[in-house]
Formats: sequence, structure tokens, C-alpha cells
Amino acid sequence: MYSAFSRLVVLLIILVSMGCEDEKVKESAESGTIHGEITFNGTWPDTGQVLLTLDTNYPPQGPPAGFEYITEENLTNGEYNYSFDNLSFRSYAAISVTYWPQSYPNGSYNSLGGKFQDMDLTQDDPEKEINFSVNFE
Repeated sequence: MYSAFSRLVVLLIILVSMGCEDEKVKESAESGTIHGEITFNGTWPDTGQVLLTLDTNYPPQGPPAGFEYITEENLTNGEYNYSFDNLSFRSYAAISVTYWPQSYPNGSYNSLGGKFQDMDLTQDDPEKEINFSVNFE
């Protein structure tokens, strides 16, 4: 009887200790995200397109790592929330907003602004919030 009771107590202690573990296993991120808010100042153009790009080099060389077309209807009180998801872990050099007039490619595009700094995404730091303002002139 004493042996069965001892086994029951040991089993109970094991079950309680397993259920009370407070140490959580940290899951490693598989990809990164750069997100934020862009505040637009000035008058939105009647024609053309506004383009948001994420580039691995600045000045850009080759296709962007990510892009979005922005329309005035996408804004809330002059602000646009963006998110580039599922990004590779690496350094990104620029987030830029450009205005492409209807006459492009015969004309030129205008840089409205952006954030031109190294943004390093790693498994230990997989998310960056980058907020900035741009101006229509």
C-alpha cells in the first residue's frame, strides 16, 4: 500500500510540475515586416499615380523589394497605413513615395519623400515601424 501511495504522490508531483511550467519557448520568426504610417501634405494630384516602394539599395538598383500604389481613397485624414510583410531577413535601404504623372514615361517622376536609412530585419528583430511625412508640391 505504501508503495502505491508513493507512486501516486510522485506521479501527482510530476503532473503538477509539468502543468506549472512558466518558461515559454521563444519561436523564431520566419520573415520580417516593415510597416507604418505616411502623412500626406498638400493637394493630391488629379492625374497620375503615387507609388510607395521598399528598396534594398539607395539609389534604387533593380526592382523594389516591395511596392504599393496609393490612391487618395486609401487615405484616412491624410494618412496612409502601409505594411510590407513576409520580407527576407536583410538590410533595406529606403522606403520612398514617388508621384508618376500621366505623361510618364515621356516625362519624369517626382520624389515626394520617404525614409532613407538602413532598416535591418533579423530573426531577433523582425519588425520595424517607420512613420514619415511626404509633401505634394
